[in-house]
Amino acid sequence: MSSIKLTADSGGGTFELKAPASSGNTRVLTLPDTGNYILGGRILQVAQAIKTDTQTQTSLNTFLAVTGMTVSITPSSTSSKILVQGKVGIGGSSETDRSGLRLVRTVSGSDTAIAIADAASNRARFTSGPTGSYNQFLNTVVETPFFFLDSPSTTSAVSYKIECYHAAGNLFINRSSEDQDSANNGRGTSVIVAMEVAA
Repeated sequence: MSSIKLTADSGGGTFELKAPASSGNTRVLTLPDTGNYILGGRILQVAQAIKTDTQTQTSLNTFLAVTGMTVSITPSSTSSKILVQGKVGIGGSSETDRSGLRLVRTVSGSDTAIAIADAASNRARFTSGPTGSYNQFLNTVVETPFFFLDSPSTTSAVSYKIECYHAAGNLFINRSSEDQDSANNGRGTSVIVAMEVAA
């Protein structure tokens, strides 16, 4: 089998290029290299936002942004994908409440809800949910996760944010409704992470 071997001047190892064993595995390497088979699947950059404070949402039947849960990233290529994941801690004050969240992409000031359910009459369309944030206990916080591989097809700055929705009582972020000042209770955090993945 033909090969090209590069040997260090002294005290080093070698680097060897060998032809593939069959023509079906043929690859073409052009220098300077622009092939994506070397970078494909690699994480090129990561951005994160974490929310450590609390928030109360009183407006019913509407999606409202979770403050501090916006992350921005500028893709290096239009073919890159953005892996967005994280979780939001949600508490509620009503036993009949059903809450959820959606992921929203912003490019050049334009918002688009992504990774949401199909339209179905009057039903709210969530990325994650619905869940019973009250869950029969006023001191309950439900960790609500989200995960989506987005294809924004742009090299402009892209922002991702989380919007929450509920239908009864009050909704709380990172705390329960009771929020009792006791060692038997506590608060949590919410986080969103965006990672650029090479195509």
